[in-house]
Amino acid sequence: MNTHVIIYDGYVSFEIMLAMYLMKTKGDIITIGMTSNPVKSYEGLIVTPHHSMDEVDHRDIEVLIIPGGDISELQQNKQLIALLQKLEGDRKFIGAICSGVDLLNQAGILEGKQYTSNDATHSDTYVVHDNIITAKANGYVDFALALGQMTGIYADEADYEETIRFFKYFENA
Repeated sequence: MNTHVIIYDGYVSFEIMLAMYLMKTKGDIITIGMTSNPVKSYEGLIVTPHHSMDEVDHRDIEVLIIPGGDISELQQNKQLIALLQKLEGDRKFIGAICSGVDLLNQAGILEGKQYTSNDATHSDTYVVHDNIITAKANGYVDFALALGQMTGIYADEADYEETIRFFKYFENA
């Protein structure tokens, strides 16, 4: 199961690093940029996307992760909004954290769904609703663990519990 990740100037890489690490256990991580030009993360990483938005076929995406950061350039991208709506229509897995949740909201995907965001009064750090997981910025560990669970990457419940103990509580197996 390949996981696609939206990257853009100012995206916050630490919010999605663990999610990508866990999802990498079951497939490749494929980055999507608005263009094919390199982008600079909030932390200063320079990353060249695997594909530009023009090269992406929604049918190839099984899981999409949207990190937080300055999403102002994304909000005006009609191609990205259409992609998100197609993925939701196809019931693909979508994970958004921090301001990435705002992008889903703008696309109309969260209408009638339970979700959380940095602005929400909902106290949970993350919320899973059907095929969508949303998280507050500080929920990145729970976001990663729950994304793995909802996409079925763990061998069994013991594998899931071991992963929680290791990454959330820093306990060795």
